Amino acid sequence: MSRVIFLRLFIGLFGLVFIVLTFWLSVYFHLGTSTKIVIVLAFALATIFAELVIAIDNLEKRLKAAFPSLELSLKEQIVVNETIMLYNKLKKKKTDISTQIAIADFEKIHHLLKQAEKGGDFTFHDIYAAKMIILEELKPGQSFKVASNLIEPFYWKSGKYATEHTKLNYRQAKKGVHIERIFILKNEDDFSKIKDIMDEQAQNNIDVFYVFKNDLNKLLPYASFALSEELSVGVISHREDLLGKVTITSNNEIIAELDWQFDNIKKQSNKFSMAKKP
Repeated sequence: MSRVIFLRLFIGLFGLVFIVLTFWLSVYFHLGTSTKIVIVLAFALATIFAELVIAIDNLEKRLKAAFPSLELSLKEQIVVNETIMLYNKLKKKKTDISTQIAIADFEKIHHLLKQAEKGGDFTFHDIYAAKMIILEELKPGQSFKVASNLIEPFYWKSGKYATEHTKLNYRQAKKGVHIERIFILKNEDDFSKIKDIMDEQAQNNIDVFYVFKNDLNKLLPYASFALSEELSVGVISHREDLLGKVTITSNNEIIAELDWQFDNIKKQSNKFSMAKKP
């Protein structure tokens, strides 16, 4: 039974009791006809007011159903409305291939959101944004484990997102988030490339490890991955040449497997010893 039906039944039942009680009291206290009419009219007005409240509540629900962006903040509403307007504009034009590709990618968002709603895996196109969202949610004492093949220094130092990602790692580690990162290296050249980055991260309270692929007792199941057990989320990069395209998972079995993989790799890794400050 809905809240509206319950309220109407309650008002109707209460109304019958109220009318009977009014006439009984009129006999007992010898109330005049005009007094009885006033009392009944007062109840009628209260009933009308209750119906008005119900109507307003229903109208609000219908408006939210028709315009779901109303539940968002003003800033979010502006962004959503501008996005829809831009989508409609491009949909009508659809003049070039790049526009068609952009529209096709935008239309995948619905599927992505439905997957997230169901707790399913989905593809995300920004490895930095995905990891930063996780890092920002972590509280002191919680952990973030990463097996990374981002060996080139520009992955950590070049561009806005790479720089912000690096700084956020340092801020969260300083606050007490336990960040462990294992760099997966191919050879000594990789070690030389990433050595300064590893040293900087170690200096900023991150537990840094490194391992050479050839030293691992089994092939890596993924090119790289990250996870947080506390937030029940994992980020998986399947291919080294597609680092920007990652899979986001909240599947507990997959996260447990990632955690096991991380611990297994960590056992075979070397703890990086940061350079002593002069």
